[in-house]
Amino acid sequence: MTLPELSRSGPIAYREAGQGPALMLMHGIGGNSKTWEEQYRAFAGSHRVIGWDAPGFGGSDPAPEPTADLWADEAMGLLDRLGVETAVLLGHSMGGIIAPRVASRHPGRIERLVLSGTRAGFVGALGLEERLREFDTLTPEERGRTRAVGMAAPGAPPDVLARLAGIAGEGTREAFAGGVAVLDGTDNRAILPTLDIPALVLCGMEDGIAPPERGEEIAALLPDVRMTCFEGAGHAAYVEKPDAYNARLAEFLAEKPHA
Repeated sequence: MTLPELSRSGPIAYREAGQGPALMLMHGIGGNSKTWEEQYRAFAGSHRVIGWDAPGFGGSDPAPEPTADLWADEAMGLLDRLGVETAVLLGHSMGGIIAPRVASRHPGRIERLVLSGTRAGFVGALGLEERLREFDTLTPEERGRTRAVGMAAPGAPPDVLARLAGIAGEGTREAFAGGVAVLDGTDNRAILPTLDIPALVLCGMEDGIAPPERGEEIAALLPDVRMTCFEGAGHAAYVEKPDAYNARLAEFLAEKPHA
């Protein structure tokens, strides 16, 4: 589905499943709203699950100014247009850079925050400019396979690699460049301590992009946090270990608010 108007970036596409309290899912730089197939299935019976395509990704128009703050406001604009007053927000990797900005810029609108496979900041990390060159030298299929190997833990099953490769191969150079600008221009260390809402940090024990120590750094900065790492998972625990990932997320969603 696509919403026809958005204030600055143009149309934003999204997928939606289920009814109930809103759970918004924000993908990484190698993903789009297709990323969350297992989560749509797992939570549609209890939540209104909304997976967006970030500006420039999937079916969404590119943003004229690719910054985390602008994308955070566009995410809230999507929730506004869907009639969502409050939501649980899950941000993975790049989405985990944008999600704290949503919570910070729109206080009271985000009830709980999940940061998955991400860092407090990616500034200068991971050779992102080098990765842009893949768009000039590799076919979409080759690029997808390269990204899948980098995302999954060693020895990941072929079906997991194929799933990750298919989605990563759909990305465009323009979208990736926008994501690079967001990642290289954002550091959340100053705002994480201000987010006094329940938070969950998720990571893969074999994640080479956002290793567990980066999750620990985030957890140390958040006022109300719990953290879980998944054995045998790399950067894409949501698809590598979906049962464990979804079970931990369900536990967090079911937690009673503090008195």
